[in-house]
Amino acid sequence: MPSHEKHEKPLVVVIGAGVVGLTTALLLQCNHYNVTIIASEFPKDEKAHPDYASPKAGAHWRSMCDEDDTRGKEYDTVSYRTFQELAKDPESGVRIRDAIDYFDFNPTGHEGRDPWWSEIVDDFKSIASTNADFPIAYSYKTPVITPSIYLHFLLHQFKKAGGHVQQRKLTHVAEAALWVGTKSKPVKIIVNCTGFQARHLGGAQDLRCYQTRGQTAVVRASWVNETVTWISKTGSIMYVIPRANGEVVLGGSHEAHQNNESVSATKTTHILKTIVKRYPKILTPGSSTAYAANPDLLSKFDIVDQKVGFRPSRLGGVRVEVEHGRNGYGQPILVAHNYGHGGAGYQSSWGTANDLLQMIEKAQKEVPEGHRREIARL
Repeated sequence: MPSHEKHEKPLVVVIGAGVVGLTTALLLQCNHYNVTIIASEFPKDEKAHPDYASPKAGAHWRSMCDEDDTRGKEYDTVSYRTFQELAKDPESGVRIRDAIDYFDFNPTGHEGRDPWWSEIVDDFKSIASTNADFPIAYSYKTPVITPSIYLHFLLHQFKKAGGHVQQRKLTHVAEAALWVGTKSKPVKIIVNCTGFQARHLGGAQDLRCYQTRGQTAVVRASWVNETVTWISKTGSIMYVIPRANGEVVLGGSHEAHQNNESVSATKTTHILKTIVKRYPKILTPGSSTAYAANPDLLSKFDIVDQKVGFRPSRLGGVRVEVEHGRNGYGQPILVAHNYGHGGAGYQSSWGTANDLLQMIEKAQKEVPEGHRREIARL
């Protein structure tokens, strides 16, 4: 990896401050680039738009990559190992928890074979299932992330490393070079980490991007210390994900091409009813069977919040690539892309950021004249 320590650090703009944008910006800043994040929304305490999905994510590592998805497997592997290191820092919001995954089908497609990630995670075991509807079960150790802590942690680490931020909404990729740098000291690299907004952002306008609506209920249940997931061959995924503060995220829903921002009481009821049936531990310790069967579900939970977020999905999967271009002054510029993670933003974030860093380093060495394109007339 070439070093820029003896020279002026290349100016970089990362567009977007979700988990992917923050991770990418931090990694670049720590590898001798001078990075500014430009985004319309940053980690904050108040409510964010559902398109800014990172604060609303379940946020635990659970790979859904197929056996033959070499690139995806590498992304998830790199991220798992990085989260293991981050979990050593009590300020990160990352904790290593016991995890159990239940399946109503064989995820490997072969009798007696363990999933590929069994060799990546710690303490993997194939265990006897306690649910007849989900006969295959695995236990292992996995990172669980509290977004309200982790996103602020990433932003703090980025600023501490010398990174800069600007809060503004861009309509075109090329606008990033207007707000950072000059003709004599131009932006060298623009990184598009805009998630679903890449569909509308000029210079990208990727029509393969779409929203997948998700809804969760957040409850207080400090006695729950494990994360549990039920995966169905129909595509349905339900989960219990504990936070560091004693709250637990219960989910979820997966509604492709839907963008209703309102919380659905019907979906909340479905989530709570399903979780109580599959995971009675969610109820206050000592609760009776009759109590669990009581139809007044809402009375059983201390509901902290109900969240709606739009996963940034993309037909064909995540886009991680670098293009050669020219800015309006005719100067060479790299335009990089890292978006379209869907529901795998956290679990693949460090992997895709690392891959993009390597692509950028390689692209800086090769500047093919015939393949440059002008990204805008500034």
